[in-house]
Amino acid sequence: MSQCEARVVAASGSEVWVEVAGRAPTCGNCKTADACQTGLLGLTAGPRRYRVVNRVGAQVGDQVQLVVAEGTLWRASLWSYAAPLLLAISGAVIGQSMSGDAAAVAGTVVGLVCGVGVLRWNEVRARGEGSLFTLQVRTMEKRFKEQS
Repeated sequence: MSQCEARVVAASGSEVWVEVAGRAPTCGNCKTADACQTGLLGLTAGPRRYRVVNRVGAQVGDQVQLVVAEGTLWRASLWSYAAPLLLAISGAVIGQSMSGDAAAVAGTVVGLVCGVGVLRWNEVRARGEGSLFTLQVRTMEKRFKEQS
């Protein structure tokens, strides 16, 4: 599960806008000394804002954790690259078998357009379900010493 710190900057109804800092701090796992080049959610520039369903009752100014469920980034990558590629190749093969090179080019274009349509449909569905990100309240654990 990928997660990062975020701050609630606006609230409207059952949704909040959270802001994530532009660069993740270094973790010590690589040679980069200043900031992470492959931070969570592809953060490489300034702060980013995301609209998230507010299931935890967060208010403006609250510090929360923005969580991306396990496998979400992998599935998004697979859909983004594999689906349009496979549909384009399928369209080219069908076009070639039907009518030659010109139809293969047309089939490739039709396959790519269908691939983009599938990606758009998947995005709209995921946003409607609210399954892209979730919020968790940032908690602090305090330990007290027993006094004798």
